[in-house]
Amino acid sequence: MSEARRIKSRAGCQQCKRRRVKCDLSSPSCTQCKRQMLQCPGYQKPLKWRDESKTLRQSQVLTQQSYRSASKDEVLTSTLPVDDEASVLIHHYFTKICKIAGCFDSDLNPFRKLASTMMSYSRPVYLLLQASSAAHLSRQVPEMRIKALQLQSEAFAAVRDDISKVQGPRQPRHNIVTDELMISSIIAGLTSAWYDVNDVGGSHVLGGQVLLYLWLQPQRKRLQYQQTFILGAFVYWLTISSFVVGDAERSYQYQDNLLKTVNELDISHDFVDDTAVPDALRRIFPHPLAGFSIPLLVMVGKVGSLCRMQQTSGSSNNVAFTDLQERKAQALELELLDKAQVHLPNFADPMDPLTTIDEILSVGEAYQCAGLLQLYATFPSLLQRQFARNYTDNLAAQVPSLEAEMEAMVTNSEGRYTAQQHNWLRAFAFHICNILVSVPSNSGTRVLQGLPVIIASTWLVNPETSSRELTDPDTIVEHSRLFLCTSTKKTEYWRNQVRLGLRLHGEVVGLEQVSRIINIVEEIWRLDNEGYKKCDWMAVVASKGMQTLYG
Repeated sequence: MSEARRIKSRAGCQQCKRRRVKCDLSSPSCTQCKRQMLQCPGYQKPLKWRDESKTLRQSQVLTQQSYRSASKDEVLTSTLPVDDEASVLIHHYFTKICKIAGCFDSDLNPFRKLASTMMSYSRPVYLLLQASSAAHLSRQVPEMRIKALQLQSEAFAAVRDDISKVQGPRQPRHNIVTDELMISSIIAGLTSAWYDVNDVGGSHVLGGQVLLYLWLQPQRKRLQYQQTFILGAFVYWLTISSFVVGDAERSYQYQDNLLKTVNELDISHDFVDDTAVPDALRRIFPHPLAGFSIPLLVMVGKVGSLCRMQQTSGSSNNVAFTDLQERKAQALELELLDKAQVHLPNFADPMDPLTTIDEILSVGEAYQCAGLLQLYATFPSLLQRQFARNYTDNLAAQVPSLEAEMEAMVTNSEGRYTAQQHNWLRAFAFHICNILVSVPSNSGTRVLQGLPVIIASTWLVNPETSSRELTDPDTIVEHSRLFLCTSTKKTEYWRNQVRLGLRLHGEVVGLEQVSRIINIVEEIWRLDNEGYKKCDWMAVVASKGMQTLYG
């Protein structure tokens, strides 16, 4: 027997170990495998898990089962070389990214459960988990940015390969859009700003809309939990992107049709099949991104698209277009006002000690109010109508000069808000801030608060007075359907609360998007302090190239 066959290999490929021959570790294939005309499997070693609470070592191959059973208290101990980046990045995903991917992280977290399954057979998912981890790490380790972009490019190539196999809804089932392809598209879109804070993923959004249409065709109006998660994740992505990217008119129309589709679907929010359970008794687990109301998020996304349409049209002289916009805004206002956030008895706890059902509902209420605030700020005529209704319903409470009050409610030719409109919008922003500060700072829901925070923050302004309006600036005209929490706090107090909250959030998530949001609100506050009229934050963001994804 030769010398090579008498030496047991400890660092070689699996083929050489099995044959008990010395491996020369050549790349990409060792000499022994070449000589025997075998496919060299490479030099990766199995991983080991260590449960620190039990100080027990378990040697496991990195498989679907090991990731599914891995709890947040477990630490991955690898016998792989330090340069085995794939293992390090996958480890980072399950120990770090899962905690900030949604509003809760437990064994129920779909970002943990589904990813652990899909990564074992879906190349796009496997690559995107690594790419997102590398992008997240690149803020602390700048050298990882190159790796992140490389993995992102490889993942996109794998996604395009999967898309090329899609032939439409009328083809055999194996040719339709799969859950894995949808998950890949959503991860790519949601994390686009992780690689470059200015990248809002415009091409991903448009492609994702097409994929979602094809994906929904065979669902036959019944979604199992996995499909519900995919739909909710896509809707959240579409909502936060609607304020910054895409053709606003097409985006609004797409979301309007999507809302009708969602309302017609029979959606399961439980991990088990609950078709035989009466609707009132079905368990409703929260969605990590959409909370307890996917339709609400679609409505808020419609607000973003509609307001961008209004912003880009400017002071249009087209009366027909203006009337159409107003009708759309009025219909959307009613949709949002009718969408109550109610704690139902069959809501199921997400099993995360940092996130409660009430906190998820509070953030949902903040989204609802933020959508209305943005709508009223863009279409102040809606607010004027609500004030008028309130006056009509409360004739006994009219001020001495109602005619002067109503005249003052009309926005003047310079485009400024009346003092009453300005002060009500300011009070509404304070109301939203009150909702958000009621949620503990360490709540998992902080990852969802970006959009309502930025909308509310842009109305943290000083009050206005007017010689034409007879009421005190601290006396807020009542809305016919919204009852605001009164706040004795001043503007600077709430601005400091936002600064503190965003800084703490940035430290937790470690993403540049949070720093960009801070820069946006500080710029809006600077302009509001210096300017003659209230600035439009969406117009400022667009003109200064400060767009990013606010989630």
